[in-house]
Amino acid sequence: MKFVLSILVFAAALLASPQNHDLKPAEALHRLDFLKGDWSGVQDFNTNGGPAMSGKAADHIDEGIGGHYLCEMLSTTMPGRKPTDTRHFISYDAKAGVYQAWWFTDTSPSPLEFEGTLTGHKLVLQTKPGTSTVTLRATYETPAANTLTYTLEMDQGGSWTRLFTTTYKKP
Repeated sequence: MKFVLSILVFAAALLASPQNHDLKPAEALHRLDFLKGDWSGVQDFNTNGGPAMSGKAADHIDEGIGGHYLCEMLSTTMPGRKPTDTRHFISYDAKAGVYQAWWFTDTSPSPLEFEGTLTGHKLVLQTKPGTSTVTLRATYETPAANTLTYTLEMDQGGSWTRLFTTTYKKP
């Protein structure tokens, strides 16, 4: 009898707890629809006056995980090297009023965390304080139709140094 009662209590608890499978994605995430699609282009690195360095870049951006994230798969191919492998997941925290991102790269064993804001078609994300040993700023914007630029900068004592800019076009 105790066993049957235990099963009934357990079943009732499961049925009473909300599963949130119908949780609606943040409407603010749809403001990033301009980023969606398949992009290809060139990533130009800042070599601080050294020889020019650039690689072929590809980026696929689409909704993922029930529409709760914008999922970005990036890759850059440099001459004589294998392509990089990077994933970005971008979401929106309605309570904090900020976009959040987690970057997984083939150069780090753990993700970088970012937060930021959107103004028009310009998304600016910065590493979340206390989550990284460096402060990075990523800017996505669409300066023209079917064009996307992605710039990564690093804070160096109060001034921003551009690490690279990628200019993408939709094929």
